[in-house]
Amino acid sequence: MPAETPPAADSPEPLPFTDAPGCQAWLARLPLTDPAQCHAPLAAQARLLAAAAIAPSAKLEILELLQEPVVEAQAGMMKRCRGKPIPFDASDRQVWDSVVGTWSTMAAAYDALIDAMAGTAPELAAHAHLICQRALHYTAHAMLEYCHIYHAVGGALWQQLHRLYVFSENAGLSATPVTDSIGRPPTSTTCAATYAHALLMHLAQPDALTGEQLDIVDRWLDRWEGLVSLSPEPLPRGPIPALAVEVSSQKGAGLARHMPAAGVRHLNLESLGRTLRQTAAALKQQTPASLGLGDLSREACEKLLAQLHIQWCAAGTGRADERTPASIKVMISPNIPSMHFHLTGKAFRQPGGELTAAERQRLDMFGSVSEAGEKALASQRSAAQETWVIVNQSVSGFLGTTREGDVVNRISHHQLVAIQPPAKKVMYLGIVQRLNVDEAGTIWIGLRIVLGAPQAVAVRITDGSAQFDRALLMPKDAARKIPASIILMPGWYQANRALGLQVDKEKPRRITLQALLDEGENFERATYIAA
Repeated sequence: MPAETPPAADSPEPLPFTDAPGCQAWLARLPLTDPAQCHAPLAAQARLLAAAAIAPSAKLEILELLQEPVVEAQAGMMKRCRGKPIPFDASDRQVWDSVVGTWSTMAAAYDALIDAMAGTAPELAAHAHLICQRALHYTAHAMLEYCHIYHAVGGALWQQLHRLYVFSENAGLSATPVTDSIGRPPTSTTCAATYAHALLMHLAQPDALTGEQLDIVDRWLDRWEGLVSLSPEPLPRGPIPALAVEVSSQKGAGLARHMPAAGVRHLNLESLGRTLRQTAAALKQQTPASLGLGDLSREACEKLLAQLHIQWCAAGTGRADERTPASIKVMISPNIPSMHFHLTGKAFRQPGGELTAAERQRLDMFGSVSEAGEKALASQRSAAQETWVIVNQSVSGFLGTTREGDVVNRISHHQLVAIQPPAKKVMYLGIVQRLNVDEAGTIWIGLRIVLGAPQAVAVRITDGSAQFDRALLMPKDAARKIPASIILMPGWYQANRALGLQVDKEKPRRITLQALLDEGENFERATYIAA
């Protein structure tokens, strides 16, 4: 999914300033409190700056002035497309293209100063460490936007990141401190640390992280990026497979044993691993906020730290179940109404509702009780008319794939889906734990299976007036010590909430919700007891 360069037609006028004071005056006239209004002018001026006939030293001063307003405007724009299901619709795609294009424009503007330094502006050599760090920083920002929409980063961006880092090495500047106070608590960094930050971000298995977790890891890496060192020499052999990056490649870091002998930088993660372990230990006594880890629960923080330790310091060796190859075509149901329909074979009706004479006649003639019922039935059927292929499976999950252009229903991270092999009358429920679109446009989803056969039921809040809605009962999972649970529409769960439950034509009963086990964009799953 390559980003499209925003059209120059956004700002046909020439650059409205030629020096830093002129840029400051122009910025003062922008509505900086309104990201939507000031984003396009900022992006346009950053594009025009590269080709403007002004001194390179003035360009550097202007770029430094543009940094903060650009970052703030980008943050406002990113909220409009992050967290959206994939594939994007045209509107979301336009916003995303604009955001990535702006990061790329800033990176290119600083990158052009490196070329100027070698030619017409040798005086810029005194700022080479800053210029290179900024180019690395904005290239990494563009790459992070791909992670936020679960798309693979293109080879050209990886090559650009590697090239900039190698320049800093060759110039002897990779460890020179650089002040970078825009949007990050530690105000000092280096080219090597900025490069390591980007490598670690993509080693963190971003396809398995929510958007919120991606932002958290990015903030943590602001603090920890300097703990990683890079060396052309292999590390001493140890029990954990070593990680390295090939700087002439079109990809990020991976197992060192898969790298060639030359052109490789080996990652020393010993200090980072020790910090992760110490932080996890400190969480036993302190809150995440007191440790500077952000406003999240201790349990969520411990889980994320453990996951990062596995990916960064144990070479991703955390898989518990063996996977076996498969090639099974399945139908995907993307929401609870569709799952309910395919379990019952009929459109949902309020339990106990009596049919009118007209509805009975229509049911006899057409198989549904109303035109609205026909539309609802058609909607539920079509929601499942999507074929995926399961390419491998384990006791706890499936890996499924389809082409991006073949998708009918958009997919989100942590979405509940149901899969049904056409030849079998069985339904498996799974939660999307991994989501990725590769460069060829193939969507991959990793599903954590909710074990047990789902049962379609109807529920309502027991206040005497609420209507029933669809839900699914899941049996107890004794092996994993998970009690029986109920899967509800979003917004239904409240601890100790009483619900009326109707199962087929059985006598109605009441249940009380207990603990929340899972939640996502389209569901909530909770334990319950009989009321």
